[in-house]
Amino acid sequence: MMKIKLLLLLVIVSSGGLWAQHADSSGPQVNPLDLRFQRLAVRRFVFSNNVPLSAFVPAEIVSFPSMHPAFATSPDATPVCDTSFRAQITHGELVLNKDCGKGPVSFYVGGVYPYATYELDISSIMPDKKDVTEIGFELARQGLRDRVQVVVRSGPSEQGIYLRIYSDAVIEREVKYTSLVPTGAFKLRAQLYGRSVGVFIEEHGETKYTGSVPTKEDFSRILDLRVVKTLQESTFNIISNLRGTAVIAGARSFLSSGIGQADIRLISHEDLSPYLDQGRLWFTFTCRGIDIAQSAQGVMSLDPSVFDVRFEGMIVFDHGDGLLRNDYASHLFYDRDAKEWRAYGCDFGGTANTEGRSGTGLVLASTSKDPRRGFSVMKAKRIEPESIAGHNEDPCIFYDASVKKWRLLTSAFVNGTITSRTFESDTWDGKFAPVAPPISMNSTGTSIQKIGQHYYAFMGGLGNLRAHSYPDLRLLGELNLHLQPHWPKPAGRVWASIVPLPEGFPYRYVLLTMDRPNFPGIQGANWSYGALYYYGANPDVASAKYEY
Repeated sequence: MMKIKLLLLLVIVSSGGLWAQHADSSGPQVNPLDLRFQRLAVRRFVFSNNVPLSAFVPAEIVSFPSMHPAFATSPDATPVCDTSFRAQITHGELVLNKDCGKGPVSFYVGGVYPYATYELDISSIMPDKKDVTEIGFELARQGLRDRVQVVVRSGPSEQGIYLRIYSDAVIEREVKYTSLVPTGAFKLRAQLYGRSVGVFIEEHGETKYTGSVPTKEDFSRILDLRVVKTLQESTFNIISNLRGTAVIAGARSFLSSGIGQADIRLISHEDLSPYLDQGRLWFTFTCRGIDIAQSAQGVMSLDPSVFDVRFEGMIVFDHGDGLLRNDYASHLFYDRDAKEWRAYGCDFGGTANTEGRSGTGLVLASTSKDPRRGFSVMKAKRIEPESIAGHNEDPCIFYDASVKKWRLLTSAFVNGTITSRTFESDTWDGKFAPVAPPISMNSTGTSIQKIGQHYYAFMGGLGNLRAHSYPDLRLLGELNLHLQPHWPKPAGRVWASIVPLPEGFPYRYVLLTMDRPNFPGIQGANWSYGALYYYGANPDVASAKYEY
């Protein structure tokens, strides 16, 4: 009898570690290492696939002074109307020159959102022989005393694209980003990061980076557009000095997936089952800007039978300090018992009205509103060290019914490297205790998912995407991806968002991941990657039970 008990113990340990889960092992089983993921599609969105916020459409304007009033500088934050401006619309475009008024002019397009993109369609710029023509847009506090402007200057003696910042109606900073101004039609574009901005131009459908405000040199002292009160007092305006002639085809603001997409994680229920809505899978991802502090939390969806990626919206986080912060790399899930949307995210936006990140690197958030579409705000708080030990990123959490615990997997910073570890708690937002010690392998993009009747941990690192046992994180092997990101080189530190699908889809499992090439022209250490890679796989065991 003793020999039988020892033999059973050895089988349990070898099949899943000391923390082997209880699962129905009857019938054929699916092993994630036996799946061959075929690359189905790849796409990087560059200021495309957007969600509109406001628009200036000259051909559809009936009453210009009513729809797009002009502003004059006032002695305080009270808006003052500039009644001298006379708009000219010809052939469906706005013509700005000395016939419109004495200049300069600033007129309304829309409101300001802290992580939106702002864009102006310039059909042509024709400076006079002696004058410099200025055309651009601004994000300004009412009264026009505090303003952040992106301006094109064109004239016989100078030309270029400039950033200009006014404080109390006086120019405090002016930076020239480039002397190269397109000679034909182009788009002038700014991606706002709440307290800083990146500037781009688009010509012939190609976007080029021109410059940005570094995070350490941000303009938050003058105009912090993460502050709710400041947002309520600010407008997005078109500006011109009314010298020479500038022709404008339109302008707009929108939520955008940015210059790259990264950190892709399945939106799930509390047990990690996919949140399928109208036949679509939903994912959180990072709308990338220039660097870590200049990105935001996005949401996208797709029909898993095809690759129709749809950018759905953006989530910001309210820590109760009056700011809308850009924490991201979140695991968003719907808890069916609590009837509440919940999230674990990374503290990239800073908390408690400071710009430093919390000791654990993590935040948690919740809301009763479905945050998957449009612009959503989740109530949030940072997680203190007494709740979770160490500095962590890339959180994945779920309720493990087999042990009646909430289990959390993170990428952890340990002894100068990024590895992974698991925790558990009696509540989703409670104090977590370690389940397994950090492993020795480089680990990023950590996630848990059920394949067959067992849960596994998946992650990237210095090699290819890997599968580990759950919850002890013993290495099982590399996933088999056809034409993996960065092929023929190793995939590296990418994410593996694997999704088991119900009956009726062409693939039983799909996988969404990304690559890491930075956007052209951005210098130094930055995180402006990447492109989306979509894979599908079918098990050899056709009769295996579905996961959910």
